[in-house]
Amino acid sequence: MRPRHFIATALCALLLGAVPACKPKSEPRTRPLVVASFYPLYDFARTLAGSEFEVRCLVPEGEDPHGIEASPAAAKLVADANLVLTLGLGFDTWVERLAKSDKNTRLVSLNEGIQTHKPSAVLLEEFGGAEAAEHSGHDHGAEEIDPHVWLDPVAAKELVKHIARELIALAPQHQTLVQQRADALLGELDTLDKDFAAAVAGFKTKDVVTFHSAFSYLFARYGLHERAVIQLFPGDEPSAAYLRKLVDLSRKTGVKTIFAEPDVQDRAAQIIAREIGGSVERLDPMERILAEAPERGYVARQRDNLATLQRVLGSKP
Repeated sequence: MRPRHFIATALCALLLGAVPACKPKSEPRTRPLVVASFYPLYDFARTLAGSEFEVRCLVPEGEDPHGIEASPAAAKLVADANLVLTLGLGFDTWVERLAKSDKNTRLVSLNEGIQTHKPSAVLLEEFGGAEAAEHSGHDHGAEEIDPHVWLDPVAAKELVKHIARELIALAPQHQTLVQQRADALLGELDTLDKDFAAAVAGFKTKDVVTFHSAFSYLFARYGLHERAVIQLFPGDEPSAAYLRKLVDLSRKTGVKTIFAEPDVQDRAAQIIAREIGGSVERLDPMERILAEAPERGYVARQRDNLATLQRVLGSKP
């Protein structure tokens, strides 16, 4: 062994206890880095990107994007990115702030061309009104927009098209591959849209009570009626009076199932279900990467939602 090599090896061994590892510097990135703010944008981007891009999500597996705060790791990831994908509509403003702090980062909000609406006035007035606003601490202002557009498969197609355009603009040499993947995914979304429409047309009932107001675009697309929500915004704890109103309306409309969400504490939903002699089921708002199934994609998870709605609301023969 050469003396210099022996000394370097010895120093490396001595330093192992003081630093995480003694290794050469990492290789420079060879693929464009695309960073998405939360799960659906991340899933669409990684599907279109294949192996030609590196795609990362700023919200870690299993974590809720509502109210998440920027970490140093997230800030570095945004600073290193060639492209940052956000939804906009007030949902991921923390990412927008991080990206705007670096003039070299390309930030794209993907909601362009998607028709949006405000939270249901009926829900705000009938279930809480000023009382709910005071209780939750949220400002239900006239300019507020419901951001959950990704749950509508037709709106999801617009997100996919926009992401494809951005990836092609970032790396034109991969245009053919990106477009092929986009066409395939758009075809899956078309089929999903048709399957939802066909299934809901046969439902015995179309009245739904959900955990929070995440599904209004999905329900509006296919004619389901969101009669009430337990939480106007994630993290709001309903009062006893609010729960009583939900119980009364559920009885009035004949609702027997309360739709909670995966990995969310459902005590309030269980209380209502017990009072009406009903049950609690789960609908996935697809806001987070599933810790138990991180590779499970948007279309598969939406089909899980469709299967749940079919089983619970029932289809005519």
